Amino acid sequence: MRPRLSNRSSHEPSDYRALPATWLCLVLLAGLGNLQAQDIAETSGVEVRASGIDESVLGQTMPVGPYNQPQWTTERAFSTTRVYVRPPGSLEFVQYWTPEWKGGGTEHAFREELEIGLPHRFQLDFYQNWGIDEAGKSFYKGSSVELRYALADWGKVPLNPTLYAEWAFNDAAPDVWELKLLLGETFARRWNWAANLIYEQKTGGDRETEIAFSTALNYALIDEKLNVGFEALAERRTNRTSRSKAEYELLAGPSINVHPTRNSFVAVAPLFGTTKDSPDVELFVVAGFQFSFGGPRHEKEGPQAPVSMFGR
Repeated sequence: MRPRLSNRSSHEPSDYRALPATWLCLVLLAGLGNLQAQDIAETSGVEVRASGIDESVLGQTMPVGPYNQPQWTTERAFSTTRVYVRPPGSLEFVQYWTPEWKGGGTEHAFREELEIGLPHRFQLDFYQNWGIDEAGKSFYKGSSVELRYALADWGKVPLNPTLYAEWAFNDAAPDVWELKLLLGETFARRWNWAANLIYEQKTGGDRETEIAFSTALNYALIDEKLNVGFEALAERRTNRTSRSKAEYELLAGPSINVHPTRNSFVAVAPLFGTTKDSPDVELFVVAGFQFSFGGPRHEKEGPQAPVSMFGR
């Protein structure tokens, strides 16, 4: 779900004292889920090991985990577009910051996310959502839960389709549910691509409906360290009083993804509006750190073909 402040009401800012307890519960739940994931990791040949090293094979394309997915899919590759699922037995904490400039005003949306890789190609995510309005006042927006399911191991089905469902429990506005189809692939060794088809529905109020499409392409300039590319986001929004008069947003711009350490990343994409309904600029900043509890550990290995369909 794209971070937006449109669901904010005129209510006073909410109490944040419950947030630490919420995250503690999520971590405990993650630990329980990882007990089964560890068993699968031990019996599914999770770790990639070999005696030699083939320097011609990029680390980002090396298969890891029981789903045989490329290493680049185990962390957030793009700021606006998602791809596939996490390996079982792995966790990642992700922080989102999305400032938006439109008509001389500035708003900020924030999300804290915990991603949990589960067995059988499932992934479970939890979010806390809040923001800062144009007047500089912070407010709690609500929490969200997301579930993903990859239809097959990586490379078994073209474009590696993954189903995504999210429910946002908003604090002072109607809840919102969202469905996505996630697609992704590696081309010619260094090019990573993803696209999302999105349908979002507000459950009350003006019953706003959003149909959207996002896509992203980047290039591994420095293997496993630096990717640069392009991202775009298109949205069509209507509500129950304006079904025949939609708002259209189209944003596009450059992107960069940096890995300061083996287990961390920072992705930045400044997108520029191209329609009258679009913001002037929307900056997507995403940073994360991943943990492993019995899941795959990536190691460069000897001669092996990249997992890309077109990498040969």
